Formats: sequence, structure tokens, C-alpha cells
Amino acid sequence: MYRPACLPLPHRLRHLLEGAAACLAVALLPVPGHAAPAYPAPIMGPQTTAHAWGIDTRFAQSTPCRVDMTINQATFLAHMPEMIQAGLFNTQVTPALQKKIPHYLMNTVQIDVTPGFVHALFTQRGAPASCHFAWFYTAPDGTRHPMVAFDMTRAADARIDWAHLRFGDMAAATRNPVIDSGFDALVNQETVDVTIALGRATPENDLPPPSHAGTGAR
Repeated sequence: MYRPACLPLPHRLRHLLEGAAACLAVALLPVPGHAAPAYPAPIMGPQTTAHAWGIDTRFAQSTPCRVDMTINQATFLAHMPEMIQAGLFNTQVTPALQKKIPHYLMNTVQIDVTPGFVHALFTQRGAPASCHFAWFYTAPDGTRHPMVAFDMTRAADARIDWAHLRFGDMAAATRNPVIDSGFDALVNQETVDVTIALGRATPENDLPPPSHAGTGAR
């Protein structure tokens, strides 16, 4: 009744991300001609690989709407070989590099899967006029840390050309974006590590600059 929606990866990180071969995101969008699920329905189906690779979503509240999205860092990194094999990342993301840049990798993935989660919610029957979305990650020691958060409206979602989504389209439509300062600092530092590790193999303009932490907007 529903199909996985594979939103295209932006062209940044062309050498680090394969992008065209894999779809980590997850959202289950209605197939034309079929009824959408009634709100609040799960925005990530049990069959998606995203769940197996450490991503979970849940309604922290349905009235008012709040969705929490969490990446389990240990699970995410443990399944990195599968993500490389599936084509999401390429072989330049070596085990040694993975240990140096876990926050950079988690941030890259959340940027790419967030649009699918948002659109999955607002295509549900009876979806609210707006919703608050918040990303967290669970560190290997079990502690939970904030990443980014933002508000999105159903009206803004309806104005996006989802069939031809471009990087930054959704970020421009969000409201009240908040990037945790501690997470942002880690991503910025690891961006430097990525640049050094990849060297000439990845031109600097293919790497998301520090200002792209979170949803891509400040």
C-alpha cells in the first residue's frame, strides 16, 4: 500500500557519498490512488534499513505535534560496512576514518533523511498544521545528546516540489532552527578531519561547510 520514498542526495560530498545507489531514508509515502494513513501513524516503516542501522523515530507528543528522531551511534557505526556496500558511502570512509568522524557522518545522514520524515508526516490524513522535529544521538556510553531541531508547517510542505527536491529546499522552509552548540562544534572539528583525511581526493567545495550542520540553515 505504501512505498519507500527515496529522496535524492544533494551533490555535495560527491566523492564521500555515492548517493545515487542507495536510499537510507525511509519515509513511507502513499502510492497514488491509495489512501494515506491517518495521523499519527509511524513515519518510518519496520522494513526500512534505517531502523536496522540505528535510526528511530517516535511521536514525543501528538498534540501539539512533536517528533523525536534518534541515531544510535554505536549501531550506526557498526553497520557502516553495510551502508558502504549499499552505496550510501564509498570506500574512502575507512574504519579508521569512521572512528574520527562519527558526528560528521551522523549529521550527513540526518540531513539526507529528514525531508523524507517530514513529508511522510504531512501526507498523513488529518496531519496537524505544524510540527516540531528534533534530532538526537545516543552515544556509546548510553547518554542522549541533542543535534538539531526545527518547526515545519503543512503549508510549507505543500509548497515544496517533492518530485524534484533540491538540497536546501526544505531547510529554507523550516522555522526556528536550533543547532546544539556542542554538536555543531564536533561536526566542525570532524569536517577538518575529513578534509585532511581525503586530501586531494575530495575537493573542499564537495564538503559541507560548518554552517551546514543540522538542517542546513541557521
